[in-house]
Amino acid sequence: MQLSSLKNSTTFVERLWDLWCIVSVIGIWPRFIEPRLILTSRHKIPMPQLPRELEGLKVVQISDLHFPEHVPQSFLRRISKRIEELKPDCILITGDFLSYSVLKEPERLKSFLKTLKAPLGTFAIFGNHDYKEYVSLGKDGRFRKVESHLPVIMRGFARLFSLNDNSSEGAIVRSPVEEFEELKTLLDDAGIRLLHNETVQIGKNNARLNLTGLGDYMAGQCQPVKAYAGYDMRTAGIVLSHNPDSYDALAHYPGDLLLFGHTHGGQVNLPFIWKKVTPLKNKALKSGLFHIDNRSLYVNRGLAATFPFRWFAPPEIALFELVKEGPLKTPLWDRLFPKQEAAEAVLNA
Repeated sequence: MQLSSLKNSTTFVERLWDLWCIVSVIGIWPRFIEPRLILTSRHKIPMPQLPRELEGLKVVQISDLHFPEHVPQSFLRRISKRIEELKPDCILITGDFLSYSVLKEPERLKSFLKTLKAPLGTFAIFGNHDYKEYVSLGKDGRFRKVESHLPVIMRGFARLFSLNDNSSEGAIVRSPVEEFEELKTLLDDAGIRLLHNETVQIGKNNARLNLTGLGDYMAGQCQPVKAYAGYDMRTAGIVLSHNPDSYDALAHYPGDLLLFGHTHGGQVNLPFIWKKVTPLKNKALKSGLFHIDNRSLYVNRGLAATFPFRWFAPPEIALFELVKEGPLKTPLWDRLFPKQEAAEAVLNA
C-alpha cells in the first residue's frame, strides 16, 4: 500500500483510524479517553540563587495546544479551570499554539488565552508549528519545511510499517523561518508576553528572577546569544525552549530550570512505536524531569496533538514550586524507572 495515495485525504485516514479504534475495542482508550484526560504533575525545584522573597513561587507550564485540531471547547474550559485552581504566580507556555502553521478560529483561541491569568503574568514562546511555515524533522535527520503532511502519528505508523512516507520531506531549513505576525498580534491582544530570543526579569518588589525565551530550534530561530543578552547572573533563572534537542545549544548558558515541550511525552508509549512517532533526535529526553549539570530540565507532555491518540502519555499541566534550598529530587515514577541513561545521553551528545 502506498502512503502517497492517502496523503491528500487525511480526513479519510482519520475516519478509518477511528473505525479501527472502535472495532478493535483496545483502541477506544488511546483514541477517545486518554487524550481528554488532564493530569497535573507537581515538582519542587531548588534554585540556590533564588531571592528569599520568591521562596515558594508557583509556576505553571503548559505546552502544545495545537489549536484548533481536535480541541473542543469543553477541553479548553477544563484547562482554564484547572490552572485557576492551582493559583499560579506565573504561567509559561512552551510553544505549538497552532497546527501546521495555520491560524484557524482566532477569536476562539484568543478567548481561551485571555482566561490564563496570573499575578506575575503569562509568557510564551513559539514552537515549530507557530511560524509562517511549518517545519519538522525529516527522515534524514535534517529540519525541513513541510507543505504536504500527515499527522505525526500517521507518519510514525507509516515508518513503522515501512510505507512510502514522503510527507515530511520538504525543503531543508537553511535560514530562519519567518515569524507569524498574526499570531504575535493575537498573543499580544490576549495579554500574553511573547519572549522570542529575549530575557526579562519577573518577581515581587525588588526580588527578581530571570525568564528567558528562545525561538524554535528547528525553525532556525534559536538564538541564545541574543536571548541571554539581558540575563542577570546575580539571580536565578527559568529558560523556555520548545524542542529538547536545543539543550546542546543551551548547555553552556545559565538557567536553573529549563522547560521544554514538543515531544507529547512520546504520545504512544509502546515498545518499538514511540521512537517512530516522536520527532526528536535525542530520544532520551522524551518526557519528565531530569537533573543535569546541577540544574533541572523538564519536558512537558503537552495538552493536545495534531491527532488525538495517546497511550501512556496523558495531557499534562506542570506545576513547579521554586525553593532556594533543597536536594534535586526525582519523582517516584522516575525512581521506579531510572533515567540515568537519559542524563548520560545528554551529556555525551
